[in-house]
Amino acid sequence: MSELGPSELKHILDFAQTLTYKVSRQLLRDRKHLDQLKVTHKQAQGVVSEADLRAEATIVDGLKKKYPHHNFLAEETSFREHGDSKNHYLEASKKEWLWIIDPLDGTNNFLNGLDYFAISMALCYKGETVLALVVRPATGEVFHGLKGKGSFYRPSGSSRNQKIYSEKSAKKFSECLLSTGFVSEKGEFFDQEFQTFKTLMSKSRGLRRMGSAVLDLCYVALGQFDGFWERGLAPWDTAAASFICQLSGVKVTDYNNKKFSPFSATIAAARKPIHTKLRKELPQ
Repeated sequence: MSELGPSELKHILDFAQTLTYKVSRQLLRDRKHLDQLKVTHKQAQGVVSEADLRAEATIVDGLKKKYPHHNFLAEETSFREHGDSKNHYLEASKKEWLWIIDPLDGTNNFLNGLDYFAISMALCYKGETVLALVVRPATGEVFHGLKGKGSFYRPSGSSRNQKIYSEKSAKKFSECLLSTGFVSEKGEFFDQEFQTFKTLMSKSRGLRRMGSAVLDLCYVALGQFDGFWERGLAPWDTAAASFICQLSGVKVTDYNNKKFSPFSATIAAARKPIHTKLRKELPQ
């Protein structure tokens, strides 16, 4: 199957949105019964709950029925079958059509009753992201991006999409509000990342560690955060939101200023000239 144009991608986006709305309702129901959810730990990857698994099954089953020729890299299934396998990521990246899915980004927040969690879906064609969708169930906010069309935001309580685009920031670095994430399970890089956190905290207006890389990046696109960086994220953490950032005029690279892909080991995202100043403080 050849690459699709914007109108065909819009039809796929519309179908993906119907699935995310269904999953949003599931998650909000599960949120009312957190004490009844079974929770297990994934080595070096935090926790997974029954809510994550149900959400992923709803999305993947729906997409498989609609697009049986597509392939899938979904967080819980991939981790259960392959662990944190970089070879598995590499093989997946070679597929012609690949959905990269995080059914519930911010599981710890979700399980503690915090509303900062999201559903993330990206569709890649021959390794290039062409469609992205992020939904925040607790507020109803929707972010999406389409190749050839740009990126859009639908605020809570609204039925209208707003196009997002701004190439540069007028802020001084000292005025910036930044966001990041890191966990001790990431091992040898923890001390280095924490030192970077302290350095940037002293040079910016403030830092936030909110617990959902997907939403952090979307709010960089929107301008509510001025920059984001993190090491060790998986493809499902970055595929959709990094694409939305890029379509919004945000520069997204790895720590070494190389072109970013969902399979990169590090990510740095900010508008110019903030990106240059942010990246200079990151370990190379």
